[in-house]
Amino acid sequence: MPQVLTAPPATRRPAASLLRPRRFLWLTAALLPLCALLMLLLDQPLARFCHAQLRAAEPFFSAFTAATDRAYEVGMKTRLLHLPALLLTLGLLYAVGRWRLNQPRAAVFLVVLLTHLASVGTSNVLKGVVRRLRPEVLFSTGYPDLGFRYLHAAHADSFPSTHTATYFSLFVPLVLAFPRLRGPLLVLPVLIGLGRLVMGAHYLSDVLFSVWLVAAYTCLFGQLLRWPWLTGEEMPAALAS
Repeated sequence: MPQVLTAPPATRRPAASLLRPRRFLWLTAALLPLCALLMLLLDQPLARFCHAQLRAAEPFFSAFTAATDRAYEVGMKTRLLHLPALLLTLGLLYAVGRWRLNQPRAAVFLVVLLTHLASVGTSNVLKGVVRRLRPEVLFSTGYPDLGFRYLHAAHADSFPSTHTATYFSLFVPLVLAFPRLRGPLLVLPVLIGLGRLVMGAHYLSDVLFSVWLVAAYTCLFGQLLRWPWLTGEEMPAALAS
């Protein structure tokens, strides 16, 4: 009798993480020393330059940021099942994609959810610890040092940029999961980050550190994509061996 060929049984395999640890280490080696250099030498001169030369762009960035914030607030303040609608939507996109549509890439929405919560939470905690004066104080009354540890001063919540952490955390995991869409996906968070500088709300190191913070949590939670039971990804046993 002719032998009947059957396909090898499927087995689950770990998928690649969104941001590989080695790439994250390279990013860390570049961004954190740059942030330190900016804090010590360049933040204040760059802030003064933006304040003097880019004020014409301030109305655009102010309006763009305000509109984006309103949309975000609607997503967070609208309650569905006693949960913020934005967060519930991310959870549902993962659950439906994973268990209903059998789409392994749906796990990226779980990564977005966790990265967003962790990035925003950490950013707010660091603000209360670092207590860095915002550039607007430099422009008005000035101060004689780098502006850190002003525990009881107003506007001492510059480092890091929570706006940057908020919007980059919603888009960076998607950029890594869908690299062909990186251009459109990066437009909003990049404009938000630039706006923080143009409007004098933050120093460049505040913004870049928040980008690093988002990358750190994306790398951490991106490791979940290596867990087959979370993604549902399968491959032939012959290829997995």
